[in-house]
Amino acid sequence: MNRKAKVLVVDDEPEILGILRRLLEHEGFEVQTASNTIGAGYLLKDFDPDVIVLDIMLPGSLSGDRACETMREFEPGVKIVFYSGMERSELEALGEKHRADAVVSKGPRPSQLIKVIRELLERDEA
Repeated sequence: MNRKAKVLVVDDEPEILGILRRLLEHEGFEVQTASNTIGAGYLLKDFDPDVIVLDIMLPGSLSGDRACETMREFEPGVKIVFYSGMERSELEALGEKHRADAVVSKGPRPSQLIKVIRELLERDEA
């Protein structure tokens, strides 16, 4: 990939946004963040992300799972990763229902998220 891959992170927790931004930038990604799906919608066209890391439980705005399909309408080729603290089986069921490309449980090891993002991008290059 000649340019840095772009990742949009959507989460309502400022600490998570900061940690993921630093981690992803350290790994060589260009990163933008949004604290809700409305903010993500504004960034979608301008930033043109390759991958969206999307929290499911977003208070006060359209939930991540419901926003997934809308985001795909605007950016059909974008890869979407559901990233949530909910129970794994529930997260997988929502991912399947809403056509997420991958699901990752929030936890103390965000290295799994990096691995999933890289795998999704490599699939596109193949």
